[in-house]
Amino acid sequence: MNIDMTPRLIRGKILEVTDVGVKIAFSGRLGILSVPLRMVFTDKPLAVDDEVELYFSYIQVVSPSDK
Repeated sequence: MNIDMTPRLIRGKILEVTDVGVKIAFSGRLGILSVPLRMVFTDKPLAVDDEVELYFSYIQVVSPSDK
């Protein structure tokens, strides 16, 4: 398959902030992602409703299983 694997910039908003991570809802019905705090880069404390950006690409299977 030839699919354009160029990452796209998508936006979202923080839904929840805990001691260990954040939960982000992405625009365009892309879903919700929970990540550890160490994956979020910022100079200020995180808060609910902060806007965030993420580079996103398709997922490509590199070695299919032999099931």
